[in-house]
Amino acid sequence: MSCLKVNNLSYSYGRKKALEDISFEVRDGLIGVLGANGAGKTTAMKLLTTLFSLQQGEITLDEFDYKKEVKNIRKNLGYLPQGFNTYNNLTGREFLEIVADLKIDKDKNFIKQHLIEIIDSLEMKDYIDNKIKSYSGGMKQKLGFAQVLIGDPKLIVVDEPTVGLDPEQRNMIRELFPIISRGRIVMATTHIVEDIEYYCNYLLVLKEGRLIYKGTKDDFIEKAKGMIWKTKGDAEVFQLIKSKGEILTCAQKGEILELKYISKEKLTCDSEAIEPNLQDAYIYYQHKL
Repeated sequence: MSCLKVNNLSYSYGRKKALEDISFEVRDGLIGVLGANGAGKTTAMKLLTTLFSLQQGEITLDEFDYKKEVKNIRKNLGYLPQGFNTYNNLTGREFLEIVADLKIDKDKNFIKQHLIEIIDSLEMKDYIDNKIKSYSGGMKQKLGFAQVLIGDPKLIVVDEPTVGLDPEQRNMIRELFPIISRGRIVMATTHIVEDIEYYCNYLLVLKEGRLIYKGTKDDFIEKAKGMIWKTKGDAEVFQLIKSKGEILTCAQKGEILELKYISKEKLTCDSEAIEPNLQDAYIYYQHKL
């Protein structure tokens, strides 16, 4: 089992503080990294993938120190950046072979078998030998997931993996998380909570460069229990709730509004407390702080 430790990590762009005193320790599994745009997610991932050099703080991956052993760290990394793209005139297999030649110091038979195992595990056999220019958005993103598995890395970082995909393609990509996180650490940054809701076992939540939560998904959701309500009403009820709480959803059914909201207490006599999901808890935590 691998272990990633981050201690007192800070990073600035000139006078602008992007990360401030971040510390956490995670082991194998899918780690969801949540935060709004500008929260510091991408900066943190660029530090974890060695694209940025450390300014303050320490990072270690098992026995490897990010300041002293960058080459060994990179051998044990897989990275899927936001907006992954590649050469469209190559086939998927040709692209993976190029990545494998650069990353793996083994003979051709080993590399061939290694790629076959990855292609099979991600169910890409039907189109892997087609030109990448013929791939759908979801197929291209799946190819991105395939390349991060090359070399059997200890740590995989994926940055906003479903941005730009339609709902069906997003579901296809989400279902890869249990496959790629088996026996390794996978950190997935996203502002789309549904991306990691069913598969993550640990959460890191960033806000304005600070780590405001680290812990299990279940404990995170538990914090919002008794704070999420549903009710029905008209425009006057809407304004009342908006003035005293935080509206999560509003659906109009004829002249009636169906509302879900955050509040420490019910704001209408017919409000009913409901079980929060991860999205509710995330908004609650951001609003609470």
